[in-house]
Amino acid sequence: MSLLEDNIQDNKLQIIGKLTASLIHEIRNPLSAIKLNLDYLKLIENELPEEANESVHVCSDALNRIQNLIDNMFTLVRRNHTDPSVSSINEISRNAYGIMRYNAERKNLKFKLELEESIPEYFFDKNKLLQVFLNLITNAIESCELGGQIFVRTYLNNGNIIWEVKDNGVGIHEEERDKIFQDFYTSKEKGTGLGLSVCKMLLQEFQAELDFDSKPGEGSRFFITFYPNVLESNDEIQNTNN
Repeated sequence: MSLLEDNIQDNKLQIIGKLTASLIHEIRNPLSAIKLNLDYLKLIENELPEEANESVHVCSDALNRIQNLIDNMFTLVRRNHTDPSVSSINEISRNAYGIMRYNAERKNLKFKLELEESIPEYFFDKNKLLQVFLNLITNAIESCELGGQIFVRTYLNNGNIIWEVKDNGVGIHEEERDKIFQDFYTSKEKGTGLGLSVCKMLLQEFQAELDFDSKPGEGSRFFITFYPNVLESNDEIQNTNN
């Protein structure tokens, strides 16, 4: 391909990116209105018949899937922008746990949080790290059958900070191992194939590594390794900027 063709292709991609960002913005407004109405219906669920409540929850799940797709697409097309603040991996883990708790309870899952309290605070972009945790926990919930188990943990290993989510769900087959971090690859009927690749991209900002262990029929363990020396360097940069 010639240099001119390369430039034309780059311009097309930039235009597509701008159109996508604009479309995402327009979609978010009606979605917010739908979410407000669904939240109101949930508040009066005791007054509604069982069939209506079931429809409300189905619509809410569908809305969450659309919102997740939009968030993933927006992450891909927007310019990198960080809003770091002093926070802790544990604090963000608690936020993610609180958000996902209802989804786990609906499947009657045992959902447990175990945090190593000695992990210090660092400068993080909370929203980006929260998105990573939510994506990984969502995958764990979706992989589990009714009555399954999910554990979210933080701990130290050889001086490094480990965040992990472990489930006893369907697991990952050997032929999928090398594909699951690829863009648009998914084994889910309604999946977008962007979740894990976006997670890896967001974690690059912290120079953190995402990996997993899995056995078909026994479950999966996704874990993130944070390196304190890198996080401390980020802290020094933020303190200098401030």
